Amino acid sequence: MFELIGNHADQITIIIAIFAGLFAFIKWLDTRNQTLKNERYERYIQHIRILSGSKENEGAFICMTEQIAAAWLLLEYSEYFEITLKILDNPDLEKMSNEPWQQFVLPQIKQVIADIKSR
Repeated sequence: MFELIGNHADQITIIIAIFAGLFAFIKWLDTRNQTLKNERYERYIQHIRILSGSKENEGAFICMTEQIAAAWLLLEYSEYFEITLKILDNPDLEKMSNEPWQQFVLPQIKQVIADIKSR
């Protein structure tokens, strides 16, 4: 047994190095995928915040065109369609907003909802 190992020590060393490298690569790939997933979720939440008119910076101003763009950009996040519908397809949404928002942003949201439901 030891003679077999001694005769093939170079090959065994290479195989061990390959397995170690493969394990490290798989671990890095998993970490990278999780990082990308988290970044994507943060971008999704940022669109929801913009759409709701939430200001991250106290002096920031969110205009309606940003909100309309944020509504349409939600279509890029198909993995969150179910939660998007729960948030946006809310009958109380009209009651929670002012008249200009209802006139310009709400129709866009309704179109986004229809688009999501048709997929």
